Amino acid sequence: MKSKIVNGLKLLFTPVAFAFLIYFAWQSRDELAELVRNASLAYLGFAALVWAALHAVSPLLAVVVFGGCGSKISWQQAFETHAARLPARYLPGGIWHTVGRVMDYREQGVAGRHLSAFVILENGLAAVITLAIGGAIVFSMRGADPLGTIAGLASLASLAALPLMIYAINSRVLQQPEGLSHSALLNSGSIVVVFWLGATVAFLLYLKAFGASTGNYSLVEMAGIYLFSWGVGFVSIFAPQGIGIFEVVASELMDSPIGLMGFAALIAGFRVVVLIADISVWLIYLATRRSD
Repeated sequence: MKSKIVNGLKLLFTPVAFAFLIYFAWQSRDELAELVRNASLAYLGFAALVWAALHAVSPLLAVVVFGGCGSKISWQQAFETHAARLPARYLPGGIWHTVGRVMDYREQGVAGRHLSAFVILENGLAAVITLAIGGAIVFSMRGADPLGTIAGLASLASLAALPLMIYAINSRVLQQPEGLSHSALLNSGSIVVVFWLGATVAFLLYLKAFGASTGNYSLVEMAGIYLFSWGVGFVSIFAPQGIGIFEVVASELMDSPIGLMGFAALIAGFRVVVLIADISVWLIYLATRRSD
């Protein structure tokens, strides 16, 4: 019953979020048109290339987690599974890329409890790392004002949740001797940190393409805002891929010269860059598979 309610909220929220972002774009159409006319195609291209390269990093997590549990798969297997299912990211609901990969890994012989550990760790580490790092940066920027306090508390809460997540995986999901070692957990965390470092670079390159739209914020401050806003969107389970939530939170935290609505619409454009990168990697995967 609860899952049906969540799925219903997701289906309802997605068109509403798109409608608001379109409204924001229309209200700020003059400012956005000027930014687009003067945008740097080179920076946009670099942003797409960086995001595309991250698809080589993502499969490493599956290799490390499954290897630590006792289910061996190669990077090539993990990459092909990851790339083949990329279009599922854009199906309504936002979970189908994960569901598709789990089905494929199961067919490849990965045990069900190992898959459960992988899904929990993949999603849990993404939330912990983005909220912990992003929340700390936002708190250092804003101090004890309402948004700064929320960010600081979110950072502390995510760090406190990390050992609980590890305990749940090793003690409740996996069975000894399949528990993940400290080295496997450290390697998993390092992979996720590298991924989000690359994702942040792609986002900063995207913003750089639009010149003065970000005001006088430093790269570190913009990075923190991106990570924290993405983390808030991610844990908002009613918003698939954080659509709408990510954009509004980032716009509220960053006082842009084009205003909150215009900046939210501009940030939403980053999803187009991500889409182009995802499609490119998927098409390359299809082309190389057929040539084998």
